[in-house]
Amino acid sequence: MQAIQLSASNGYHLKQRNKIETLFSLLKGQYNLLTSRARSMHGFLSGIYASLCAYQLCHQNKPTIQIMESLA
Repeated sequence: MQAIQLSASNGYHLKQRNKIETLFSLLKGQYNLLTSRARSMHGFLSGIYASLCAYQLCHQNKPTIQIMESLA
C-alpha cells in the first residue's frame, strides 16, 4: 500500500479523533446510553442529539476541540 498525503486540516482532525472517541465513551458509560441500529436517519440523528444534550447539561469538565480555519 502506498502512503496517502493528508492535507493540513485532515491531519489536524485525525489527531482530534481521540478526544471525540473519549467523549462518546463518557456518554455511553455515565448515562447508560446504548448504541442501537437506527431505523431511519431521523432516528439516528435524534439519538446523537439527545446524547449531546444530556452531556451538555450534566458534565462539568468538558474537553474542547479547537476548529482550525480552512486555509482556502
